[in-house]
Amino acid sequence: MKKKIKEIYSIIVKKIFDLIYSNLILANNIFFEKNVEIKKIYLNDTKDKSYNIYSVFNARIYSDNSENVAVIKKNYLLPNLSIQLGKNYLLNANENKVLKTGTKKLIQKKIKGHVLSLVQGASAINNYGHWMLDILPKLCISEKLDNLNNFDAIYFPNIKKRFQIDSLKYFNLDQSKFIDGSIISHIYADKFTIPEHPYWKTNQYQMDTVANVDPEIIKILKNKFSRDIYNDSSKKLFIDRSDSNFYHNQIENYAEIDHILKKNNFKKIKLTELSFKEQVSHFKNADIIVGAHGAGLCNTIFCKPNTKLIEISNTINKCKVFENISKINNLNYNKLVSTKQPPKNRIYPDIYVSTSELIKLI
Repeated sequence: MKKKIKEIYSIIVKKIFDLIYSNLILANNIFFEKNVEIKKIYLNDTKDKSYNIYSVFNARIYSDNSENVAVIKKNYLLPNLSIQLGKNYLLNANENKVLKTGTKKLIQKKIKGHVLSLVQGASAINNYGHWMLDILPKLCISEKLDNLNNFDAIYFPNIKKRFQIDSLKYFNLDQSKFIDGSIISHIYADKFTIPEHPYWKTNQYQMDTVANVDPEIIKILKNKFSRDIYNDSSKKLFIDRSDSNFYHNQIENYAEIDHILKKNNFKKIKLTELSFKEQVSHFKNADIIVGAHGAGLCNTIFCKPNTKLIEISNTINKCKVFENISKINNLNYNKLVSTKQPPKNRIYPDIYVSTSELIKLI
């Protein structure tokens, strides 16, 4: 019954949308080139890699806070600027669901002036990894275009989390200009500026493309956040993920591993309990870090050269992002793979650590 009511509601909303805005159409190349300005941004003087930054006037952005972000001008959905995901793949613009459903939030927030938009759907709303590797890099790219405070507003996927608020302080931004996309999902502005995503590629698996994170972006983030840290005497760290709400990347023989690491003078930390500055400080000062694959290991961005990283992984995880960050930062990277296949039931931990291999590595 509830499903039927939702279907009827969607149909009614779509009809109202069509009456107000008319049907959305995917813009062709001619319309795009006529209405969108493109600038190339280089992060260093060697100009070995560039990023496109797009600007469009008198447009609106709608996000379903899930998989789709639609950038719309004159009822044309703009490719390259719009985002549509499906099973962790970036799809072509003709797959954007807004073309079928319309913008369900009819009420728009209207912004007089120039808005920097960083929204990209649900992936960056709560996840530390996406914030560090998607949103902050886009902010760094935009910083090369102009002083960020020259924008009249900055449109974020979310700004509720402590790590988001803490990390944004390093950019010296006027917080009164922030717009939280998880609350306001439909906005109109005189002008939008939108940086391209730093590594997503159409029809490629996100977890594969993230390994292509730009070394120059890692360098910029490291320099920006590592200048003001606490002196920490903890040289051996165990990153404890037991506070996660998910069972993937959790250790089945956790008590056994915890005992071994404690015996070898490792300090156990839960990153959710720490401020952003504390996280940066711990990783910056550490000589050896042990932890299961997860967003918190993005803090290896801040590690000093030759730090030993032991990434614990299940057997199906092929993501090489932390291996790649380790290469960029000249870390001593090691991967410890589970000795068991993950359980079919997702309510159990999916990593079993070989104690003998762990002891060898530490």
